[in-house]
Amino acid sequence: MGLETLVTRLRDTGRQEAGAIVAEARAERERMLAAARAEGQKLLQRREAEAREQAERRRVQDLARAELDAKKIVLAAQEAVLRDVRERVKARLAASSNPEALKKLLTKHAAEWKTGRVYANARDAPTVRGIVGGSFASTIECLGGVVLESADGTQRLDVTFDSILNDLWDDVLKEVAQTLWPRS
Repeated sequence: MGLETLVTRLRDTGRQEAGAIVAEARAERERMLAAARAEGQKLLQRREAEAREQAERRRVQDLARAELDAKKIVLAAQEAVLRDVRERVKARLAASSNPEALKKLLTKHAAEWKTGRVYANARDAPTVRGIVGGSFASTIECLGGVVLESADGTQRLDVTFDSILNDLWDDVLKEVAQTLWPRS
């Protein structure tokens, strides 16, 4: 066997080994790429799922926030309507004079004013003065009705339309709201 044959055989063996190493490296590279692609796909799917979940959470939060804002707007509008209704009632009370109602009110509370003092608004003063005579003390700012005070000034009974409205308003507010905005 000659030197040339030996060199050729070594070269062929080297080429075969190099080819086997290259083929194995290519196969390893393909396995690594496939594993990386699979891991990348899993990561992408996980991130997409997280993004969908986050988007859904945000959508639910935005919807809840929008519903709350809408309720606030509706409540504010309802409060404005109720304030308007109350102001209209007050305006009607302030504009009307009802001597019969005053007479009934004073008759009902005669024991309080016969020994004390009576206060009324300027509009009703002549009517009240005509009923209570010398027990009339002076005028006060109110929508109507009277304030009765004991002779020594230690007790006051406020039966003005203002205080009656305040007491009634709290009692009937829910009923008024139900009338204006019935719930199904």
